[in-house]
Amino acid sequence: MTESLLHISGLHKSFGALRATDDLSFTIAKGHIHALIGPNGAGKTTAVNQLSGDLLPDAGTITFKGRDITRLKTYQRARLGIARSFQITHIFENLSVAENMGLALCARAGHNFRFFRNWRKASMVADDLSGALARVDLLHRAELKARHLSHGEKRQLEVGMTLVGQPELLILDEPMAGMGPGGTVELTKLIRRLKGQVTILLVEHDMDVVFSLADRVTVLVYGANIATGTPAEIRANPAVREAYLGDNGDA
Repeated sequence: MTESLLHISGLHKSFGALRATDDLSFTIAKGHIHALIGPNGAGKTTAVNQLSGDLLPDAGTITFKGRDITRLKTYQRARLGIARSFQITHIFENLSVAENMGLALCARAGHNFRFFRNWRKASMVADDLSGALARVDLLHRAELKARHLSHGEKRQLEVGMTLVGQPELLILDEPMAGMGPGGTVELTKLIRRLKGQVTILLVEHDMDVVFSLADRVTVLVYGANIATGTPAEIRANPAVREAYLGDNGDA
């Protein structure tokens, strides 16, 4: 039986009369890629904000590695091993790719950023930098200013910076947003390579990406979980086809 890493039970969040999450429950297994999908306005971002600690639920519980983290702050969850990338890329455009990754490595080591002036001389950064860049296939871009990267490469850099913190759960919030076909292919390859190294919650609109990567899929409609299953089960589910994928099943 696969070990559970994160369990969400009876999560509720309302904004006035709008129920953004409505008795939401599902479990993410350790080592899996678990996709969270749904139409615009389904409550995906609200759900993810509650998982990351950016938003507290009105009711319900979030359990991570058997510990109740429902009321913990974002930084406390990060220390436990939960990391998140956002829909809008968060990197330093005027720094090089290596400098961006160096900052992430300094942060992991707990140094303040005055230390960053001599970061290349520090063994704890220099020893890990090449490996961290190679992990996301950006070693050949190390000295390039981040602003000159393609959109897909910026996503790869952001994921790489997140990974240096060695999270156990990585939340990828619409990583393919705004990306062309080439970038989508490369980022899909990266996420596939990470499978088994880190548990991933993938929030994504691109159904080709979802069905090619996910072990399990949870479908949100109006804040409620209408189905959780394998990609094949989700494709065949009549409620999902009607509410999201379309009756003809082409998605």
